[in-house]
Amino acid sequence: MSKKLYILIVIFIIVLCIILFLFLEDTGNDDFAPYINKEFYEVYEIQSDIYNLTEIKNELTEIAQKYEEGLKLTFAQYDIEENNKKAQFQFYKNDYNGQNMACLLIMNVDIDAKKTTKIKYEKGNGKRVSGYSDEINSLEKISDYINPNESIRITVTSQDITLYKDEQKIDKNLFIKNITNDIETDSYVYNGIISEINNDSIIFENQSNNKKYSIDKNNNFNFINGRTNEPINSNDLKVGYYIDAYPYEKSKVISVLSNIKGQELRKELMQNFALENPIYLTVSPIGTNMEIVNKNKAILTVTFGDLLPDYNTDGGEFEMKVEINSNTKIECKGLVVDYVEQLKNVSLDIIKIKLDKNTINNEVPIVTYFNSSNGN
Repeated sequence: MSKKLYILIVIFIIVLCIILFLFLEDTGNDDFAPYINKEFYEVYEIQSDIYNLTEIKNELTEIAQKYEEGLKLTFAQYDIEENNKKAQFQFYKNDYNGQNMACLLIMNVDIDAKKTTKIKYEKGNGKRVSGYSDEINSLEKISDYINPNESIRITVTSQDITLYKDEQKIDKNLFIKNITNDIETDSYVYNGIISEINNDSIIFENQSNNKKYSIDKNNNFNFINGRTNEPINSNDLKVGYYIDAYPYEKSKVISVLSNIKGQELRKELMQNFALENPIYLTVSPIGTNMEIVNKNKAILTVTFGDLLPDYNTDGGEFEMKVEINSNTKIECKGLVVDYVEQLKNVSLDIIKIKLDKNTINNEVPIVTYFNSSNGN
């Protein structure tokens, strides 16, 4: 071999090594770096509510960290079909003291069986093992986005919850949760302001969480006026009314409050003062003055209004004088009251009163029950 040819071969080998080195450096030595890919079919029975992100995150993270310490829940997906409900939870870690390493664990769950079905474990170069890195800290319930007999896909990241129907993304703020069955089973508490009434359903919106709910009109529920306990025909419900869809003592009775004001509101609140067993407490008085007339009689001045001011913002505030007498049942914390006149120094900051229903239209209604926290 000539000296010239030898030099050319050496140069070629050097150039080839440099190119190979640069290539491997650019790819992070991914093809040659240690890589683990395993699948486990261990079955874990799940105790938590799978649709409650806080609960399921805590339980599944504990399981995930049996395979790798420091794994965090960063992605979840729920695929809901009538006869096939499954979920996938991804746990990720990329903090290995500056090393270009990452670990991804994917846990598959049968929702109806409440059991894991398969666990996939990957660990290796950070470019090869990729996943969502930010931990999910959502407090929402996935069940708020699921309706009976309706297929839906729900994905959860640290940033948001996304809904898909027929592979099309939908605005979650437009999603209407049908709660008819939940009310039947007395499972949840829902309330809000009626925004729409159509031939099939009553739709209302909870303004604190910006969620919409619906109740089928074809149901066995009874509606009552929450202030007076009087029955309401569902056909008399109106947009703007407040609805509390928690059935009172499992009686399938749903409370409704109309957005009335002025004397119309005052009349209903007075009736609430006189109820023996109010289904829905909508009024609470604030004592402003106690005038002792004699040993067995006092005149109490109170102000009162709707207990749901955020809903009925312009309902109004009212004032009235009521009579406490020797027939009034009196309870004061830390004080034994034998005579009405002993109320002269009682605290009026937190009080409860009940009125004689036959006197609520009197100028000075009669109090049948008086209670004071007496500053405690």
